[in-house]
Amino acid sequence: MKKKIVFIAILTLTTISLFAQEKELYIKYKYSIEYSECLLFSEMPEMINGKIELFSYGNKMISRKYDGVSNTLDEDGNLIASDSVYYYTVIDYPKGYLLISEDVSVSTAQFLLKEPLNLFKWKPCMDTKTILGYTCHKATCNFRGREYVAWFTREIPFKAAPWKFHGLPGVLLEVYSTDGYCSWVAESLEIRPFKKEIELPFYGWDIVDLKKYIKVLKAKKQSCIEWYKRNGESEEFISNSVRTIEKFDLD
Repeated sequence: MKKKIVFIAILTLTTISLFAQEKELYIKYKYSIEYSECLLFSEMPEMINGKIELFSYGNKMISRKYDGVSNTLDEDGNLIASDSVYYYTVIDYPKGYLLISEDVSVSTAQFLLKEPLNLFKWKPCMDTKTILGYTCHKATCNFRGREYVAWFTREIPFKAAPWKFHGLPGVLLEVYSTDGYCSWVAESLEIRPFKKEIELPFYGWDIVDLKKYIKVLKAKKQSCIEWYKRNGESEEFISNSVRTIEKFDLD
């Protein structure tokens, strides 16, 4: 009986893999985040609200800033424009890690933060709801200082999630922090024929680990604080303006 279950599981995963090689999942997310004068977090452009587009195909997943016109593909699968090369998340599932493009350096250097997949230790819940016509299941997690609620569906034969919110068995269509600081909600979803690999604009960028990234954040925070002080801002203003999604100890 156990051998039969294992065989069925392998057959299911193989079928999903073959399907994903021929098809591509494309999702547009709307995100919101509390305004912060000094932006220290990854993947977020300098605005309160914005959009992220996500591509999942084969064993890869790519999400990036989306402005509604540029950063989209033509009929041949080529990038129409790349006026924004920041705020990417790139995943190669077999290698088991994600890369996030960062633009928080106090210098002109650009780098990619490398972290393992499945950083979130999700706890499943019994609740369900429908998003874009798909039945979604609820999961919760505490991650680096914030509580998150996620809604994901198993009805789509892909794995996908924005930012670092991976580790759930399916496609994540909504996630938000319980303190109201940030949220991502899928606005549209399309399964379409796969056309072409997306070329990434990261040639020559350094790859750093979390320890190096936090070191850069500390320098960036200090630079922001000094700038605000020179401009006569209050301590309260500075405290509210220098924040990150992940609550690292930056003192």
